[in-house]
Amino acid sequence: MTSASADPDGTGDAMAAAVLVPVGACVVTLALLVAYVASGAAGAAPAEITVTRARLVQPIADRDTVAYIDLRNTGGSDATLVSVTAPLLGSPTMLARDVESGGAGRMEEVPELRIPAGGEVKMSPSVGDVMVESPPPLELGERVEFVLRFKDGTTVRTQAVVVRTGG
Repeated sequence: MTSASADPDGTGDAMAAAVLVPVGACVVTLALLVAYVASGAAGAAPAEITVTRARLVQPIADRDTVAYIDLRNTGGSDATLVSVTAPLLGSPTMLARDVESGGAGRMEEVPELRIPAGGEVKMSPSVGDVMVESPPPLELGERVEFVLRFKDGTTVRTQAVVVRTGG
């Protein structure tokens, strides 16, 4: 005597597979969503950068000079400044800061400058500044455009006013 099979034509197996595939996909998707939310990235507002003050120190003779650009981030994510250019000056620029080593000060290139979410960065020699190499002569009060580029691809344009050293 042979026992009768409950699913002789195999339709039950096919139906189980048809149900398990979408359910498995939903489980995987839900797990990824939970991991994304737990990472803190979900719902974080993007960085919102504004320039609160921008000044360019008047160059003396044929010497390099610096610009100080103060930044505020009112967004919910940190921003990372990676480069600054001054297109109309035709001069190379770089992010830099002053460091002391062995009793002597020197300029050191800074690859990036972080502006924390809800925070502010006021550029200074020790925090970071924009070094402008071989600028043309500039008059006090003149305005010079700078373009700030951030790691996320956004750009911010600003006008820096030419000031005296210490101004």
